Amino acid sequence: MKTSNPRKPSSLAARSLKVVGILLILSSFLDILIIPAPYQPLDLPWRLQFASTVVDRGVIPMIGIALTFAGYWMDTAGAATALPRKKWQDLRFWGLILSSVLGVVFLLVTAIHFNDVRMQSSSRLQDIQQQARQAETELNIQLGSEEFQQQVTQQRTQLETQLRGLLENPEQVEQLLESEQTPEQLRQLLEASRDNPEEIDRFLDEQASQLPEQLGGQIRERELELERQTRLAAWKSAFRIGTSSLLLAIGYILIGWTGLKGMMRPRRAARQAPSAN
Repeated sequence: MKTSNPRKPSSLAARSLKVVGILLILSSFLDILIIPAPYQPLDLPWRLQFASTVVDRGVIPMIGIALTFAGYWMDTAGAATALPRKKWQDLRFWGLILSSVLGVVFLLVTAIHFNDVRMQSSSRLQDIQQQARQAETELNIQLGSEEFQQQVTQQRTQLETQLRGLLENPEQVEQLLESEQTPEQLRQLLEASRDNPEEIDRFLDEQASQLPEQLGGQIRERELELERQTRLAAWKSAFRIGTSSLLLAIGYILIGWTGLKGMMRPRRAARQAPSAN
């Protein structure tokens, strides 16, 4: 009568876990090697993209190492004794070495990425400031040109004609004053100019004198907004990539160093045990 071997299903599962784990490790390394090509380590944007690629795929080797170790555990859990092996012949030993190396690599990636983000942010802020100063210079040249003065005069004349034509229609003025959608500045001008039409000239002169400051203010507001967006993008990149890389480094180092320490302990215990007489 034949008896089935209860270890065959577990052996198949263990072998499958080992194969899947090794494939995950190899595929992740292929992605990390192929995707960043061509390599430009001296180029700042390339380094930032490389760090993002490495960190986004950084957990895959960890899963592969865990599956490989699970396969070895299933393979030896039912055995009374494990076959003695030299450490360099044990795939688990190289998995722990790989984990330790990856931990150091991700520590370096964390430090380099934080510095690269700082450098990129500083460079972009300088570019924004230079563009703003250039825009202000171009604005000052434009404000002093005859063509710009003619445009301002033409727009002033058109607006004055519209306002004076509006004052000639009291019913429309009343509708505008009663409407909640009328801007407060226009409401005040209509109320003042009904009794004193010269308020229109004063208002238009005031608007013309404030125009350079308004245009300069728009440039400065745009500069501040771009600076805010740049700092926010730098903070997001540093937090997401840097923090994830640091967590991966801690995880790999814990797996590698504690695993190597555990593999060394049985050998030392065996050497220190007294021989039986």
